[in-house]
Amino acid sequence: MSHPTIESKPQAADSFALKLKQGTQDLHDQAEAGPFQQRMVDGKLLRAEYVAFLQQVLHVHRAVEPLFRDAAAREPRFADMLHQNHFRVTKIEQDLLDLDAAPSDIVLPSAQRFIDSVTESADSDPLSLIGVLYVKEGATNGNKIVAKRIRDGLDLDSSVAMGYLDPHGADQRKRWTAFKGSLDSLDVSDGERSRCLEAARATFRLFMDLSAEIADCSPQLHVS
Repeated sequence: MSHPTIESKPQAADSFALKLKQGTQDLHDQAEAGPFQQRMVDGKLLRAEYVAFLQQVLHVHRAVEPLFRDAAAREPRFADMLHQNHFRVTKIEQDLLDLDAAPSDIVLPSAQRFIDSVTESADSDPLSLIGVLYVKEGATNGNKIVAKRIRDGLDLDSSVAMGYLDPHGADQRKRWTAFKGSLDSLDVSDGERSRCLEAARATFRLFMDLSAEIADCSPQLHVS
């Protein structure tokens, strides 16, 4: 996954979006150096590996998106951040259909650990889910390029199998700019910022661990 990018316009020193970026930079650098991520960026993933990746992120989204809705109902500040275009379950399901694949019953340990951790923290601290949302939305910037390379590598038509990686299409930059603006306009305490940052770091670690597990056992995970 790719890290949120900073445009040429500088952000204020107290920017919440900048705090999240700086606070996850080390994990971003580690993630970018991972062999699975490198193969994604280079467009060298096997079809079975890409299917296995989508199957696992589907498990994550099926668990996390109800938490998003519940958090929005309980925490007005999270509700201000959440939009319908942040939900990805139907897009991932369609991606799998495009690849003639089905969801898998197998949940890898890294995905289950993340689901359990986020479920527990969301119960007592719904605002912390902003950290999860930040990483997932920021990743869509670089993932536009990744999507094109995977399409080319798998010889896929431009209209299929990339709903998860490129969910916003032509609206990507506009939506990401609006998301960062919403972050910076939130009234949050230093403690709340720190808890959101920890949730963001946990989300980065999820994708690092998940990628490593998929690389080890993707043929066994693929269910078509």
